[in-house]
Amino acid sequence: MPLPEDTYANKGIPELLDVEIKKALSYYPELQNTRIDFVFRDNIRNAVMQAQPRVKTLFKRKYKRIYKVKISRYLTLNDSTMGIEHVPHEILVGWIAHELGHIMDYIDRSSFQMIGFGFKYLTSRHFLMQAERQADTYAIMHGLADEIVKTKKFILNREDLPKEYKDRINRLYISPEEVRHIEEEMESI
Repeated sequence: MPLPEDTYANKGIPELLDVEIKKALSYYPELQNTRIDFVFRDNIRNAVMQAQPRVKTLFKRKYKRIYKVKISRYLTLNDSTMGIEHVPHEILVGWIAHELGHIMDYIDRSSFQMIGFGFKYLTSRHFLMQAERQADTYAIMHGLADEIVKTKKFILNREDLPKEYKDRINRLYISPEEVRHIEEEMESI
């Protein structure tokens, strides 16, 4: 059942991905009072989407912080590009769910913890892997394991996605099998 429209009053949601973003948000009720702007970018280095706090709000109280989820307007393929709106619905929901997992990871961190997080994310491969794993774990905890698995399989099995991008996903993110393992562990608790 869809949430009331005022649920999204503090969200900047582009019309092009309105349905997918609202679907992913519906699994994260604790983000209802969190300001999140979803914004298109022509190019995001090494990523299709990226969640982060808006710099100008970083030193405000945690509950006054504003986050943004940057979304690449186009998916770069080997010999062409594809508008993000042509990516299947469930795949987009999984991608957005992962980014909302990052926001869940940020939400209780102090400003100085966020700065430390950013520094370690950029300089430590081990920390980067942990952060990506945590984002997926939040999505799994919120009931989005199927979407996360479908998104990973979409990326890894798609012939026309650049090999470097797929290698990065393989290296830094948890596998579809591991998603299912985490899901089973959570169900057994």
